Amino acid sequence: MNQIAPRGKNEPVLAVLTPVGTPPRITKKTAAPRLETLDGKIVYLVDCRFDDSIELLKQVQAWFTRHMPSVETRIVSLSAYYGHDDPKTWEEIKTKGHAAIIGVGHCSTCAPAVATHAITIDTKYGVPTVALHTDKFDKVVASVAKMAGLPQAPRAFVPQPVMGKSAGELAAYVNGKDPITGRPVMQEVVQALTTALDGVHADH
Repeated sequence: MNQIAPRGKNEPVLAVLTPVGTPPRITKKTAAPRLETLDGKIVYLVDCRFDDSIELLKQVQAWFTRHMPSVETRIVSLSAYYGHDDPKTWEEIKTKGHAAIIGVGHCSTCAPAVATHAITIDTKYGVPTVALHTDKFDKVVASVAKMAGLPQAPRAFVPQPVMGKSAGELAAYVNGKDPITGRPVMQEVVQALTTALDGVHADH
């Protein structure tokens, strides 16, 4: 065991800062009740305004048209830069819609922003929401969700990048499998909006 010699009478006192720091306080949030079905419902597709995000959402809309034609989808874009909150858009979704899909998080700043917006719509406005991200940011998104108080926040992933891809390539993303889980992307999306999360019951 190392021993520390006693300080001499005239030796200076050193102040040492701890490198550990103080972790932020996490306030647990509760997700909105999930829907029993999307049949006959209005699902908002929220474009975060990052490059070509809206192009991927157009392919999500096309998927619903082909596979779930009873679902009405509405594409809207954030009113400003993705880093800003958008209460006006959230209120529209709450008033006129039943669920929301927001994306795409595919950069080091927009992925956290998309995750945060999704959690806000879900927990504050009571609208079941799922976020779409590219697979390179799965750990970042998980960390943001945890710190935001909703670690189980619904999300699905498509390959990186979205920007610059053709309509056919983006359609393949939407119709393909999540690179993180290996499950069909749209199966994850639909289930995230209709299957109860931990401790959250389906809306009757």
